[in-house]
Amino acid sequence: MDLKKNICDNIKECEIKIGYREEDMNLYYPQASLLELLPAEKENLSEALAAFCRTAEPELGKLTIKETEEKGRYCIHVPSAGVKYVHENLEDSPFLKAFLAEIFKAGNTVEDMIKIFQSFSQDIIIEKVDEQEWGISFQNPEIDPYVYYLEQDAFGLQYHRFTRQAYDALKDSY
Repeated sequence: MDLKKNICDNIKECEIKIGYREEDMNLYYPQASLLELLPAEKENLSEALAAFCRTAEPELGKLTIKETEEKGRYCIHVPSAGVKYVHENLEDSPFLKAFLAEIFKAGNTVEDMIKIFQSFSQDIIIEKVDEQEWGISFQNPEIDPYVYYLEQDAFGLQYHRFTRQAYDALKDSY
């Protein structure tokens, strides 16, 4: 996985959730994720980000990437031309469409979401993180390369989507 794919995947996720809108989009990344996705070292992150913006410009337009007031957190500004490129040139993920169609339905459980995963492959990884928290992913990253971190609370299911490396770092912090 690289930064360009991750940006495109995040744009697609937003499009599937709320529909396509030809407008600018801001995506936020912690420094650790940028270092993973580029890949880069802290010492050369600025140069790596500038080089990435140049190589991504033909498809995603003139990106701007700036550290926010919160140290170690970066905003990637994708112009509407980049959002349009993703909409017109990249297919929706069948798994992500199915996942998002189910995740927020009232009364759904983690078991219901596991069935969605299993409808795409029986080879899934289920990790119980806590009493009400799970990490679920496919063994075959070609289906979907992310780990879906599910939380069950009084309001239903919530999810976060992580790269494997970011998820492992999160788990290690518990």
